[in-house]
This record gives sequence, structure tokens and C-alpha cells, in this order.
Amino acid sequence: MIAAAFHARRIGLPLNRHVTIRLEQAGISDGDAVWAIGGFLTRLRDWLRKKGHRTAFTWVRECGPIIGSHVHILLHLPPGVSLTGQRSRRWIEAISGRPYRAGTIKTKRIPQSAYDENLSVLVGYLCKGASPEVADALGLDRRKTGGRALGKRAGWSENIGQKARRQWIARGGRGNVVQATRLFP
Repeated sequence: MIAAAFHARRIGLPLNRHVTIRLEQAGISDGDAVWAIGGFLTRLRDWLRKKGHRTAFTWVRECGPIIGSHVHILLHLPPGVSLTGQRSRRWIEAISGRPYRAGTIKTKRIPQSAYDENLSVLVGYLCKGASPEVADALGLDRRKTGGRALGKRAGWSENIGQKARRQWIARGGRGNVVQATRLFP
């Protein structure tokens, strides 16, 4: 997930938006969470494609005692494009089959100044569900965990996944794939 996030910037699609969707609050069961996340991201990708844009994203599921099952999505929105509340609310209603409940979706801009530092902090936070071995290797604080989640925990768009990163290097892309341990001193 860390390498994917930094590769997004490398290919001109920096992750500049942090979206949190409270799946449980939307009436989406933990068992349907991955399907629902896929539905949201497909709608986002298709909407952007119709406007002539590309996107990149990475996501991680968590289940906490306060807000229950939820997903954090880091994504690229092109300059001048806004993910309005109405649009994303309609997508959640279509996926859940229920009326939108206030506070289900929260979105924040990821500051582009000091991008590496901002993204390192945010991705580090999202990696709190990592295994103890990975958390130790990355120097992550293990006082917080991502909670238990049924099924797939995290994912990313194909254009920033491991295969895409290898192909980028094979085609002569400059630099190496980011080493995760360098991101968290």
C-alpha cells in the first residue's frame, strides 16, 4: 500500500483526497463491505472516465468500537474536479439500498505541500491493521489497531499495484520502487 501510494505521484496521479465511509452506519454489513467498496470505487472511476480523467486509489478497511466497520480511501481527484456530497451520497444510497444518513461520508484534502511527509503520516495511520512483524519493520505505533475485518483488508487500483510498478521500471521509468521502511524513520 505504501509503495502504491508513492507510485501514484510518480505517474502523475498524486493521492490528494482522503475519504472515510462509515459502512456500518450506511447499513452495509461487514460481509458486504468489500463489495460495497468496489461499487463505490467503480462509480468514481466511471464518473471520472466520462469526464476524460484517470484516477488512482488505495483503501483499507477497519472496524472500531466507536464508528464500527468503515473504509479509508486515499484517491486522486484531478485539479478542478470535486467529489460533491450529493454525488457520493447517491452512490452510497444505490449501494446500500437505504437513505443516506448524515456523517456516513467524510472527505478531506491531502495537502500537496510536503507531500511525502503528509502521505507518510496518513499511510502509516492506515497501516495500523498491519501484522506485528510488519508494524515493527515500519516503526508503527501498535497501540491502535485496525480492528477485526472479515475478508479483504486493503486494496488499490491496478495502475499503482505491484505489477504496474514493475512494468513502469521495465519501460525505463526512473528510480526504484519505494522502500517502505524508508518512509517511517
